[in-house]
Amino acid sequence: MIDERPALHYFQDTLCGWCFGFEPTLTRLYEEWCASLDLHVYAGGMLTGDRVQPLSIKAELIASSYRTIEERCAVTFGERFLTQVLPDGSMVLDSRMPGLALLAYRAMHPDAALAAAHWLHQALYRDGLDLNESDTYRRMAIAFDIEPESFIAVMTSDQIAAALEDEFSYVQSLGIEGFPTLLLEYNDNVHVLAHGYTPFEELDMMLQAVLGRRTSGDEVEVVRDR
Repeated sequence: MIDERPALHYFQDTLCGWCFGFEPTLTRLYEEWCASLDLHVYAGGMLTGDRVQPLSIKAELIASSYRTIEERCAVTFGERFLTQVLPDGSMVLDSRMPGLALLAYRAMHPDAALAAAHWLHQALYRDGLDLNESDTYRRMAIAFDIEPESFIAVMTSDQIAAALEDEFSYVQSLGIEGFPTLLLEYNDNVHVLAHGYTPFEELDMMLQAVLGRRTSGDEVEVVRDR
């Protein structure tokens, strides 16, 4: 009997600063393990409904924590975000529009959703773009060589809107409230690999423990091709 292919389930939200920091690590991890794993990227719905708020409410928290994210994650928050967008504080933090964009891109390119999630994080935290503006997603489409108006049409379709609501509900039903969260599903078991930022080395070791096999001594032979 052939084991089912393992799957990484990555729960993130574009508005989550630690997700911005985590994605280079996750990208590296997936590059190392992509021969053995499928990757599923979810829109978490961190700020929706009555949790939608202006950036000013979180400005003090972000100002006090972004250097920690930079140091631990080797990412850089952009000058425009730090010197203009953050002090102004008027940008509305709403997970819905970037969620629609992620699902629209995922519908077009199911195997490349992580790249789209990373672009969205950079759009906010590096480039200081407003995620509530359609022009931001036209830029996204151009960056991925998609005709902009076609992308906007998919993104604003009833089908994607319904899929996003289902996804937000699914994430909530799992009890996932903090991001980033990374789960490994393998042989009908689910392993929590990360709840919050976790370094590459720790994630790699956990994957080796679950998917690798012990040989002589302390060596681990990792099973990456099935």
